[in-house]
Amino acid sequence: MHEPVKGRIEDYLHGSTPLPEVDEHLRQCSSCRLELTAMKKHAEILRSLKSPRQVEPSAGFYARVLQRIESQPLPSVWSLFGESMFAKRLTYASITFLVLLGTYFVSSTEPQQPLASSAPEAIMAGDDLSPSMGVDQQKDREAILVNLATYQE
Repeated sequence: MHEPVKGRIEDYLHGSTPLPEVDEHLRQCSSCRLELTAMKKHAEILRSLKSPRQVEPSAGFYARVLQRIESQPLPSVWSLFGESMFAKRLTYASITFLVLLGTYFVSSTEPQQPLASSAPEAIMAGDDLSPSMGVDQQKDREAILVNLATYQE
């Protein structure tokens, strides 16, 4: 249907107020007239399905409905997170993130050598100990002095 008829078609079908611009459009447009007649037929079919007398609910119906509503437990906010697909995906993503973060921290730390088990010469000289260490004390003292003098942090 075209714009003038689209927004006001229900008012036109109801017939409560005259709508001259819709009448004018319907006189000129055959496709809108065909659609309007189809809508009128649908409305008549729906009216024919209506019961001839008004059906009243049985006594106590509203009280039973209210009692059932009040007897149902209120849903928890956490149940929304536990039952939705979003919550499952969020849980899996969080677990994956924690595993990756733990793996990173474990693999990025270098093992520390305990200082108590190392000899004093090894602590002062660093990792590059010569095999002749401990044989000549004067040479060992000079090596330690050179290491201390050239040490940079």
